Amino acid sequence: MPRRDPPEARLLGLWTAGWLFALLLAGLLRVGDLRVQWPVLLVPVLWALVALRPRGGRAARDRPRGGDDWPPDDDLAGWPPPDDGGPPRTPRTRELRWLPEVPRDRRRE
Repeated sequence: MPRRDPPEARLLGLWTAGWLFALLLAGLLRVGDLRVQWPVLLVPVLWALVALRPRGGRAARDRPRGGDDWPPDDDLAGWPPPDDGGPPRTPRTRELRWLPEVPRDRRRE
């Protein structure tokens, strides 16, 4: 699904929050107690605040984000290591194929 542009996303978020507020209010007035259950109306208010938050345009989406843990491509030169013809090396964290032998308890009670 293609991303929406910021004005369209903002309008859709506000439209959704408005309908959610209206339906929750109608439900509370019909079957609930507004004096007790009014905090449920904060949900569409928070929804609208999220919809109104500033959004970046296409330029912000295309800009690379900081904090990327991946090394740059030039750091990967020589990876994977060349095959030297010996037995395949496995990482030290490889799972074992079977459980190791567990020594029996030497205490006999």
